[in-house]
Parts: sequence; C-alpha cells; structure tokens
Amino acid sequence: MVRAVGRSWGSVSLFVKAVLVLQAAIIVGLSIWMYNEYMSNQYLQTYLLGLFQGKGSLIAVLGFGGLLGTVLVGILLKAGSILGEIEKISEKVENTNVVKTGLEKSMVLPVLKVVDAEPVDEVSRLHRSLRRWNEGSKNQE
Repeated sequence: MVRAVGRSWGSVSLFVKAVLVLQAAIIVGLSIWMYNEYMSNQYLQTYLLGLFQGKGSLIAVLGFGGLLGTVLVGILLKAGSILGEIEKISEKVENTNVVKTGLEKSMVLPVLKVVDAEPVDEVSRLHRSLRRWNEGSKNQE
C-alpha cells in the first residue's frame, strides 16, 4: 500500500521551493520559445505536421489516459493518507479506557409528533386555508 507523507507547503524547505520555482520557470520559458519557433519557422511546422499526421487521435487518447491515470493516483494517495489518519484516530480511541458515570443511565425520551412544515409563501398559505375550510366543511356534514 502506498502512503503519502502528509506535509504542507509551509513545512517544505526553502531550497526545495526554489528548485520547484526554477523548474516551473524553465518549463514555461521553453514552452514559449517552442511556440515562437513554431510560429516563425515554416520548416518546423511542416516537420511537426508530417510527424503527427494521422496520429492525432492516438496522441489525444494517450494524453487523456495519462491525465486520468495521474488524477486516479492522486485520489488514491489522498485516500490512503486519509485512511491512515482514520486508523491512527481509531487506535487512539481503542486505547482509551471509558469510565461510566452515574449520568449515563438509560432514560426514556419523549417521542415528538412530526408535523408538516409551515408554508412560507402566499400560495402555500392559501392552499392551507382551503384545506382547513374543506376539512371544516366535511366535519359539519
């Protein structure tokens, strides 16, 4: 079973944050450079069109599969960490000794009658008054 280490962004060292920001900046910079090169270079456009011709659906399916796989792994890792936390909490609860006091004796609670909710708009009030009038006319007969 894979367990994720529960760390917050605040507990990560400054060096790791700097490396992550640097990697993101490099990726964005290379992506912008590649886009500009593609837009200005006719030969690169022809090459990429020939390279991916007829393979667009395969690339789309693989990309979607990769995205779906990444999301599922993330969900499973998060669920694993949540389940681990629940196990820790339940172990703490099982290890505690419960002492019953005299206040925990069983007592009989009154049963309350469930009634319909009171209407809040004018149509419901009119409907309720018509029902009462109808019930009252039935009782008079």
